[in-house]
Amino acid sequence: MWGRRSGVNLLDTEEMAAFFDQLDHLNEGQLLGLRAAWRSTSREAHEEAWTAVRAVGARDGLSKEIDRVRNRALAWASRGSNTIPYRISNDITWQQIKNDAGEAIVDAALAMALGSRLDGASRKILIGPWLRVTEALG
Repeated sequence: MWGRRSGVNLLDTEEMAAFFDQLDHLNEGQLLGLRAAWRSTSREAHEEAWTAVRAVGARDGLSKEIDRVRNRALAWASRGSNTIPYRISNDITWQQIKNDAGEAIVDAALAMALGSRLDGASRKILIGPWLRVTEALG
């Protein structure tokens, strides 16, 4: 395909299908927890992890694929609800909760998509909040 030097499609894997399926089943508390766990990591750690993501993109010719994963994750967070829209409390809507978790969702999606291409420390930073929330699911 045009623009895919590597021939790799990071979104077309069983792991990514399972990730987005699991994402569709998170509830309000889990999304709030995801955002809180993401915020508990320092800004510097996030920046270092994203530097590693960009390095993998440049090294392996995956920059466009990384953008595709990022865009797909952001689309999930910004699209209409995967359930009937409702108000959580006062002025907080389901859509706002999803949007607020967007950064954590993008990080988790990239960690899943890049897998072992990322160094262990960077992958742990990116996927850590996701694992804390989803491991509680059982």
